[in-house]
Amino acid sequence: MIIWILNSESGIKLLYKSFLKTDADEDIVSGFLTAFHHFSMVEFHQSLESIEMGGLRWIYILEPKFKLLFVVADVKEVKTEILMGRLNVLKEAFLKEFEKVWIKKKHSWDGNMNVYMPFLKVIEDYYGQWEEVESLNQVADFFDILGVFQQILILLRNILEKKMYTKSKDVILDRMQEVYNNFKKEEVYKSQPELENITFSKESWFNIIDINLLKCEKEVITKYLKSILRETVSILKEEKGKNLCLKYFSEERVYSYIYNNMELLKDLNLDMFFLELFLLIK
Repeated sequence: MIIWILNSESGIKLLYKSFLKTDADEDIVSGFLTAFHHFSMVEFHQSLESIEMGGLRWIYILEPKFKLLFVVADVKEVKTEILMGRLNVLKEAFLKEFEKVWIKKKHSWDGNMNVYMPFLKVIEDYYGQWEEVESLNQVADFFDILGVFQQILILLRNILEKKMYTKSKDVILDRMQEVYNNFKKEEVYKSQPELENITFSKESWFNIIDINLLKCEKEVITKYLKSILRETVSILKEEKGKNLCLKYFSEERVYSYIYNNMELLKDLNLDMFFLELFLLIK
């Protein structure tokens, strides 16, 4: 696995870490990744999400507010959902650690790059945990499950950001905050500490971070994530109506994601759940 954290406008590299043997120049690749991102924005009016290039699978997450581009690359055998989930964990951890620095620098990442170097140890710790979990067959598919739910939640956030006027968006976020607060009061939430790492705020939406897969029950986490999605879709349907929701799901590629990952969803026994949920059958 190789990780870049880049200034999305200038292409300046904040951090780089490689766990793969590679002869590529990290600075040259940093510039190429940023240029490729700008090309995507100009030609296709949207950021890249994933490509296959040079024998590797590349996953991108753009954080426009902070003008950051997070990139991870790994061998093609590693599934997209796993890489997306891992990159999102690193993104959230980085922003949590350095948002105050960005604010202090008046919304800039320029200056002394050494201030970000301690985060390399955070990346190494996460990678060590991921490697440990991958060696355990009984939780081998848990990464897939978390990655699928994280990606679906990202697509739903895109619907709010791109399709909603401020008033509708605020109403939905207020209702989701209430739902999340109620979830936290339930006994299952209190008895499963790792559920605390599925967070929600009206500013950053849902995030799945820091879940220690060795200390939690897969069935409990999966059931909780299903409940979150059911409530989210239900609120969208109540506020915007069935026909608009179906339109939004199509335009923001929820259906494309489900179709393109149907074999994986079948393996995880999630295919019928997602089909029924997003076709609004139940």
